Parts: sequence; structure tokens; C-alpha cells
Amino acid sequence: MSTTYLEEFLSSLDSLPADITRKLKLLKHLDERSAALLEKIEASLSKSDKGDSRPAILKSIKDDQQSCLEIAQEKISTAQQTYDLLDLHIRRLDQDLKKFEEERKLGKDKANKGKKQTGDKRKSTDAGLNEIDMEYDDTEPKYCFCNQVSFGNMVACENPDCKIEWFHFDCVGLTEQPKGMWYCPDCRQTMKKQQRR
Repeated sequence: MSTTYLEEFLSSLDSLPADITRKLKLLKHLDERSAALLEKIEASLSKSDKGDSRPAILKSIKDDQQSCLEIAQEKISTAQQTYDLLDLHIRRLDQDLKKFEEERKLGKDKANKGKKQTGDKRKSTDAGLNEIDMEYDDTEPKYCFCNQVSFGNMVACENPDCKIEWFHFDCVGLTEQPKGMWYCPDCRQTMKKQQRR
């Protein structure tokens, strides 16, 4: 059983390095855009000191500042998504370690009971496994449309306002980590409605 947990956990990590790299590249790209806008703002400020068309320059500066704020929000969102992605894998590892320890204890208990008594071993074994299978930590967050704890491969919706955020591959019809930005079906539908307006 311990090998199964390890194999499943390691397979869930297959796409993690690529996901983290993608998020970090996005952060770098956003930093570069932000720096370019700040340089443009500084250049505009020096023009406004020389008396060029001041209202047009002020409007340009205001627009560039707004763009910088939007980029800053996107950077915050991307950093949070990166943190959540890592946190999800850490919680998954903690959960798997807890299950492994429970199974190990159960295995020791079975071995000890088998030595002491004969007869009703099967019933106690079945009851012990059902307790583990049915046991969930109420504080464990639920994800996806299925409202289950994290397991297997999962994908994050890129919309910072997504109500669910994380989805199991099977529940959204994925077999591998998507390339580029990925939005859940609900967020895609909402974005389409907003574009039509």
C-alpha cells in the first residue's frame, strides 16, 4: 500500500515543475511590462515639464498608472496561484502520510490480533479498512465540481475570481496539464457573456 501512495503522489508532481516555471515566467513577463510602463511614465513626466500638451500627457500618465495597477493585481494573483499550487501538493503529501501511518498501525494491529485470536479476524479487518476509507478530516478543503478533497492530478482556473479554483482532471475532461492559460467551464462561460456586452 505504501508504494501506491508514493507512486500516486509522485505522479501528481509530474506537471508541478512545468506549472511553477510557467507561473514564474509569467511573473517575469509582468515585471518587464510594468518596468516599461514606469519608464514611459517617467518620460511623460519629463515632457510635461517642458510644456508640451499637458492635458494629453496627464491622460497618458493616468492610463499608464492604471495599467501598472492592473499588472500589479495580476502579479499578486499569479503569486497566490503559485503558492496555492505548492500548498495543494504539500497538503496532499500530509494526507497521504497520515493514511500511510493509519494503514501501518492497522497492519500491526492485524498482526497482533492474528497472533492472539483466531476466528473473527476477517470481520475486524473489514471494519478497520472501512473506518480508514470513510474517515475524512472535516477541515480538509473541498475542490472541484464534485466537492471532494484533493487527489490525483488537478488544474487551477486562471480566473482570480473563480469560486472553485481547483479541479480534478477527470471532472473537467483533462488527461494532461493544459498549456497556457486554462479557465474552468463556468469562468469561460462568464467571460464569453462579458465579451458579448
